[in-house]
Amino acid sequence: MECPIRSLTVINAVVYDPGSAYETAPRGVVVRDGVITFVGSSEQARERSAPNAPVIDAGGRFLMPGLIESHGHPGMYAKSLLQVDCRPAVTPTVEDIVSAISRQAEHTEPGEWLAGWGYDEHRMKGPGPTVQDLDRAAPGHPVFLRRTCAHMALVNTAALERVGISDDTPDPSGGCIVRDPDTGRATGLLQEKAMSLVDLPTDTPEGMTAGMRLALNDLAGKGITTVHDMSSGPIEMGVYQSLLAHGALTVRFRPWYFALAQGEFPGSYDAVLGTGLRSGFGNDMLRYQGLKFVLDGSVGGRTAALAEPFEGGSSRGILYYDTSEIEPLVAKAVAAGQRVAVHGIGERAVTQALDLIEAGGRDAGHEHYDTVVRSRRHRVEHCGLPNQDELDRLRDGNIIAAASTAFLYELGDSYLNNLGPERIARTYPMRTFIDHGIQAPINSDFPVTTPNPWLGIYAAVARRTSSGRLLDTVQNISVAEAIAAFTTVAARASFEEDRLGRIAEGCLGDLVLMDRDPFSVEIEDLKDLRPVLTVCDGRVVYRQEAEGARLDPGTVS
Repeated sequence: MECPIRSLTVINAVVYDPGSAYETAPRGVVVRDGVITFVGSSEQARERSAPNAPVIDAGGRFLMPGLIESHGHPGMYAKSLLQVDCRPAVTPTVEDIVSAISRQAEHTEPGEWLAGWGYDEHRMKGPGPTVQDLDRAAPGHPVFLRRTCAHMALVNTAALERVGISDDTPDPSGGCIVRDPDTGRATGLLQEKAMSLVDLPTDTPEGMTAGMRLALNDLAGKGITTVHDMSSGPIEMGVYQSLLAHGALTVRFRPWYFALAQGEFPGSYDAVLGTGLRSGFGNDMLRYQGLKFVLDGSVGGRTAALAEPFEGGSSRGILYYDTSEIEPLVAKAVAAGQRVAVHGIGERAVTQALDLIEAGGRDAGHEHYDTVVRSRRHRVEHCGLPNQDELDRLRDGNIIAAASTAFLYELGDSYLNNLGPERIARTYPMRTFIDHGIQAPINSDFPVTTPNPWLGIYAAVARRTSSGRLLDTVQNISVAEAIAAFTTVAARASFEEDRLGRIAEGCLGDLVLMDRDPFSVEIEDLKDLRPVLTVCDGRVVYRQEAEGARLDPGTVS
């Protein structure tokens, strides 16, 4: 098998390195064998090009490091690209969802499962779908429709019957079979661990590979060159390794194994500890990170574990575990050399996440606390509503706040409705994180929201929703700080700040050429920026072909 060329040169580019001063004079960048070997004048760059490597004339465009998605679910995304797309932008009404599922049913054998994803009743025109809607969409099929937050799903009557859920089925620990308050009948809505009651067909490696190829192309087209997979399992790891062996892995992956079984995600806790696998194992394209634990749900689905009730109700969400139940598992993982990432959105979950991480350090003994906690850079995933005490604990423990700030654009309206203005002003508090000295990379949690980094950058800078509502004027950060959250800060999430997220000699050859300079556009235009060229590992993995937006003819020589 012929190895792909991993060398190229870019000249006449406005090179932005987040780790140094911004220079607007055009320069050149040389990548040899996947590593940046020169940054300087375009003339010298051309002279230092690797033999037979393409030379790309950027024509004065803005060149930046490849962007790092620090929390996503590529496996879920790969599968979703092969399922019925029920996002509000595609199916804005219930009737649109019914039509889309009905069309899929026409091409599916009777009795086989139909799966859809992405619905969000808060962003639809009119009410969200119901079990009755799914019944009429596909009466001869069990249907599983995952909500955009991935913390709940709607199923139809055939699905309830297939898996044996009745009105009297007890709620599983950490989950809820939602029932009509008047009749007590199951509504078809399954929250959190109740989704695990649905035994969907096992996804095959072949199907995952087909979807992953689509996902890779999509991610590269958005300028993403590194992804932290926060729900890796055996199938995902097998697919990554197969693609890598065939030279087809065009995005770097940083997998976190899903520790405990939940919903469609198999638990890998025992397998990981049994093999002796430790965080950091792998290579530049595929490097294992650690184990991920999940403590609560989502704000949009009203299952995040809040300190006070959601607006207009009495529920404070769902906290999956008692600390005494899960603490020994986290402590054992830490003792076994694992980094841990703990999902916590609401205040109660953020507090518990820090309790668990700190307990792992205490079990190791005072003299080892720095080694197993502060030096490991453990993470609190999402870290939506930390209070003042938790902010101090994040800083003092050198714990990363993996902030899903991108939620505020696509999901911000539901956040405001569910949390109210006082809490929204301290939700994903980027300004506070930075001022506190807390490392807080921004993520999209795709496919919960769109894996477009510029939507996350816009959300952090403008604090406005997709409908234009202003959330607050307290937590805004600058464009430079937001870009850093997807580059230099995000690189720290995998201990790669010396190799990723910068355009500097010795760094990995990941580059993105933008259609416009983000420092020259209006804030409202940030969300509309697009790459025209993406380079990963010294290879061109995406080139925009839209008429009027491509590089000038003859610029690659």
